[in-house]
Amino acid sequence: MDTPHSPSAATLHAALQELRARAEKRKSLVTQSLHEKLPDDVQRLVQDLQVHQIELEMQYEELLVAQAELEALRAQYVDLYDFAPIGYFSLDPLGVITQLNLKGSQQLGTVRQRLLGRRFAWFVAPEDRLAFQQFLNRIQASEARQILELMLQREDGTVFYALLEGLAVVREPEQPPTHCRVVVIDITRQQEAKKALEASEARFRRLFEHSSDAVVLLQDNYYLDCNDAALHLLAALYRTEVVGHHMADFFPEWQPDGTSSLELIARVVREALDRGSAKAELLMRRLTGEDVWVEAVITPFAVEHKAPLLHVAWRDVTAARAARVELLRQKEFSESLLDNSVDGILAFDQELRITAWNRVQEEFSGRSEAQVLGQHVLELFPEYAGGEQEQGLRQVLLGQRMMRQDMPFHSSQGHFESYFVPLASPEGVISGALVHIRDVTERVRLAEEATALKLRQQQEVLAAILTTQEEERKRIAEALHNGVGQLLYAAKLNLENRAGTIQNREAALSLIDEGIKATRTISHELTPGILEDFGLKIALEELTKRIPKQQLHVHLHLHGLEQVRPRLYDVATYRIVQELLTNIIKHAKAHEAYVYVVHEDGHLHISAEDDGIGFTSTAGTGKQAKGIGLAGIRNRLDLLGGTLTVDSRPGKGSIITIEIEVKN
Repeated sequence: MDTPHSPSAATLHAALQELRARAEKRKSLVTQSLHEKLPDDVQRLVQDLQVHQIELEMQYEELLVAQAELEALRAQYVDLYDFAPIGYFSLDPLGVITQLNLKGSQQLGTVRQRLLGRRFAWFVAPEDRLAFQQFLNRIQASEARQILELMLQREDGTVFYALLEGLAVVREPEQPPTHCRVVVIDITRQQEAKKALEASEARFRRLFEHSSDAVVLLQDNYYLDCNDAALHLLAALYRTEVVGHHMADFFPEWQPDGTSSLELIARVVREALDRGSAKAELLMRRLTGEDVWVEAVITPFAVEHKAPLLHVAWRDVTAARAARVELLRQKEFSESLLDNSVDGILAFDQELRITAWNRVQEEFSGRSEAQVLGQHVLELFPEYAGGEQEQGLRQVLLGQRMMRQDMPFHSSQGHFESYFVPLASPEGVISGALVHIRDVTERVRLAEEATALKLRQQQEVLAAILTTQEEERKRIAEALHNGVGQLLYAAKLNLENRAGTIQNREAALSLIDEGIKATRTISHELTPGILEDFGLKIALEELTKRIPKQQLHVHLHLHGLEQVRPRLYDVATYRIVQELLTNIIKHAKAHEAYVYVVHEDGHLHISAEDDGIGFTSTAGTGKQAKGIGLAGIRNRLDLLGGTLTVDSRPGKGSIITIEIEVKN
C-alpha cells in the first residue's frame, strides 16, 4: 500500500535558521552609520530605504511563519485524511476516482495507485450499479447530502455492505460541480446483525403464531397483538375483537378470593418488571361470558421512550385446577381417614423412607409425624436391619403382601399385627408400601379368656366325669363287696360245715379264697377308700406297699402333700401314679423304680424313673408310647391343663415327668 506525503522536518529547520540569519543582518543594517559627508537628503533617503527594507523583511518573516504553520496543518489534515477509519473518495462527474485515502484503498482491496483513474462503478456489485448511477445523478443535481446502501466488490471478488454518503463540490457559483466527495462506511456487521434480527423476529413471529399457548402483546394496558391460540382461548373469531381493547375487558371485576382483577394484574406486572418475569393464576372471562382459569406468564421488554412491552403467555389450567382441587380434596379425605383410623398406618417408598405416619401411629410410637417423615425405616428401627424383618420389607417392595407380628414399628406393650400392602400404580409400578398396624391386645386377651374358659369347662366336665367314674366304681365296689363277696363268703362257710372228702373241700375253699381276694382287690382298685379316709399321702404309701418287692422295688418320695387341694387333683394324682406303676410292671421289665410326688408353688410335680428296658420316644413327647399305657395319663393331663415329658432310650430305662397347675 502507499504511504501519505508530509513536509520534511529538516526543511522547516532550515527555514528557521534562515530567519535567524536575516534577523542578524537586519540588526547590523539598522546599527550601521552613514558617511558624514553625504548630504542630508541622501542620508534621509538611505534611512527610509533601510526602514522600508526592514519592514519588507519582517513581512517576509511573517509569511514564512504562516507557511510553516500551513504546512503543519496540511500534514495534520493528510494524516487525518489518510488514517481515517472510513474511506474518502473524490469522483469526477463521470464517477472516476481522482483521489482516495488509505482506508478507501483498503476497502477496495488494492493499492491507491491502481485505483486512481478507475471508475468507482467497477467496484459496485452488478445488481447495485443502477442504484449507484442514480446516486451520482442525485449528487450532481442537488447540494444536499445523498445516502445509499449497496454491495461493494473488492479487487479479489469478495463483497461487503457499504453505506455511501455523497456531496457535490462547486468551485464557481452558478457553475456545475467539478467533482464530488463520497464517504464509504463498511456496514457489513450492521447488515449481518440486521439480518440476524430479522431472522430472530421471523422466528419469534412463527413461534408467536404457532404456539400452542395463547400469547398476547400488551402496552399501556392495551392489546397490541395476539395469536390464534389466544383467539381460541377468548372465544374470539377476529383479531379486531382483541387488539386495541383494554386488558380488563377479558377479566371479571373481582377474582374468586375477593381481590380486584386490575390490582392483581398490576401487582404481577410490577413483580415482572422487578424480577424480569412473573407468573400467576387468574380467572378470565371469555367473550361468551364463560369463565376460564389461566396460568399467565408475563415477561416485560424495554422499549426506548415508551412504556414496556409485555409478552403474556396464557395457558388454560381449568381442568388442571379442577383436578388439583379434587386431588386436594382426596388428599384431605385420605389424611382424614388416616387420622381417624383406629389402626396405626405408615407408608414408605422404594428407598425405605417414611412418607406417611398417622395419629394412631404417633400415639403408638411416641414420635410425631414431623420427626419421622423422610427418615429411613432402618435408621428409625435399627432392630429390623440385617435380619428377616429387613428381608420382609424388601419382599413387600417386590409386590408381596404379608402379615407379621414381630414388626409393630414401635415399642409399646401389647400384641400387634402388621399388614404390609405394596403400593402400585395402574401400570403395576410399585412405588412403596403401606403398613396397617392393628392393636390385637384385646382380641388376644379375649381369645386367652375364651381358651381359659374352654379349658375350665373341660376341666369341669372332667371333674364331673371323674366324679361319676369314682361314684360308679364305688357303687361297683360296694356291690362286689356286699353282694358277690358276701355270697362267696357264705359259700365258703357252707362248704366248711358240709361233709365230704377233705381234698375236695380244701380245693373248693382255696378257689373261694382266691375269689374273695380278687374281689377285694378289684373293689380296692375301683375305689380306694383309704384315699377318701386318710388322704393322698397315706393312699400312695399304701399303693406302693401292696406291690411285692420281688416284683418291683418301689422308692416313694413325697413332699408337700399335706396341703389342701381339690379332691379332683388327689384322685387324678393317685390314678396317674397307679397307672405309671402298672406300666412299669407290665412293660418296663424293671427291678427298681423311684416315684416322686411334690406339691409346691401351686403345682403338683410327679416323676417316675425305672431301670427297665426303655423305649424310643420322639423329642421327649412320648408319641411313640401310645400303646404302652400313657394315653390315659395324657387324656387326664389334657383335661387338667398339665404337661407330660418322656425321656427314654432303649436299654437305659425311662423317666416320665408330669406337672399340673393346681387351681382352687
